[in-house]
Amino acid sequence: MAATKTHKTVRQSPPLDLLHHGLVAALLAMPLAIWLSGALVYHAPWAADSLNDISTYQVTMWAVPPLWATVVSLAFLAPSKRVLWAALLTGNALVWGLLRAVQA
Repeated sequence: MAATKTHKTVRQSPPLDLLHHGLVAALLAMPLAIWLSGALVYHAPWAADSLNDISTYQVTMWAVPPLWATVVSLAFLAPSKRVLWAALLTGNALVWGLLRAVQA
């Protein structure tokens, strides 16, 4: 019995994809991180009764850099440019809509 050969097609990604993913992620992850930290003000368990407390806003302010770094790191997992743009734009729209719905 002859061994079957499998032909894998390896997609050669140009090196500019990494630059593209990094720049797009840096650009679109910042507003996403800011809006996500803003959502913490309304949905975090420690912030339920302390919307007028300055410490609530300090925690949410310091949450922006880790959220931004996380989103930028995850952006490199996108298989293509189109998927990256769609994911980040959709994420921004969803979080913005959530914040607008909560504030209304």
